[in-house]
Amino acid sequence: MKVNYHHKIIIFFLFLIGAGFGKIAAQDSAAAETILGLRYFLPENKVPYIEITTKKKVGRKFEAVKAIPVNVYFGEATENNLLGKVTTDNNGAARIAIPANFKSTWDSLNEFKFLAESVPAKGEDVLTTDLTIKKAVLEIDTANADGVRTVTAQLKEKSGNEWVAVKDIEMKLGVKRLLSSLSAGDAETYTSDSTGIASAEFKRDSMPGDSKGALILVARVEDNDVYGNLVVEKSVPWGVAEKAPTDFWRRTLWSTGNRAPGWLLFLALSIIVGVWGTIFYLIRQLLIIKKMGKESGNIIKT
Repeated sequence: MKVNYHHKIIIFFLFLIGAGFGKIAAQDSAAAETILGLRYFLPENKVPYIEITTKKKVGRKFEAVKAIPVNVYFGEATENNLLGKVTTDNNGAARIAIPANFKSTWDSLNEFKFLAESVPAKGEDVLTTDLTIKKAVLEIDTANADGVRTVTAQLKEKSGNEWVAVKDIEMKLGVKRLLSSLSAGDAETYTSDSTGIASAEFKRDSMPGDSKGALILVARVEDNDVYGNLVVEKSVPWGVAEKAPTDFWRRTLWSTGNRAPGWLLFLALSIIVGVWGTIFYLIRQLLIIKKMGKESGNIIKT
């Protein structure tokens, strides 16, 4: 009886361990599924585009999945609503702009839906995702009162035939640099007030601009659940004119002609004079030896 009792306990623990491993394997299998994502972008209030991403979770991080063909639709998945067909690149991303033939439909809507479906290979499941966006525009402006420079931005959504300012929208106000943007003020982000305006006091004085001192101000709304990603820029003469340093008129080792360093010119000239002087000296000595040879021959004949 004791033996059977021990056997039952062992079998029970083995069952628990097997169930645990099965649950972990199921979680890993679910985590390894490819995830299809959509993001909406509107640069400079002009032509919007959709970014498609494909990734899967490996361990504790996500990795890009490349070469996934995807169909993108404006609304329902019908042939007439097809925006285009794309394939994700090595970074697991692809982009598609809104074609011109959708402009009339686009202009008539205040809110729109995008749908993405993957084209499955044999044995694979169809991946689908959708994104609903409200039509909006982002505006940027500046003010200068009592010597205080201010950057302002306002997000407006379309409501019927009007554009209505939206409050409590978090956005970034900054100065465009080579690889990223610096915040125009002390805060990283700014929130629009009851009038829909977000403002930042410009505190980037003496920042280098282009050759005329112009800076590019940037207002940006990022990954908003309702409006997506919007960015707008404005050039202002608030920077310091930056002149590229040049050593063209200075005597440097990499200069040419008469702009080379004096000691280098003297050294080169000394070498040239020394070499040619040695050659002329040897030629003179050869001529003297030849003359002496002729004179010696005449004396012997005499």
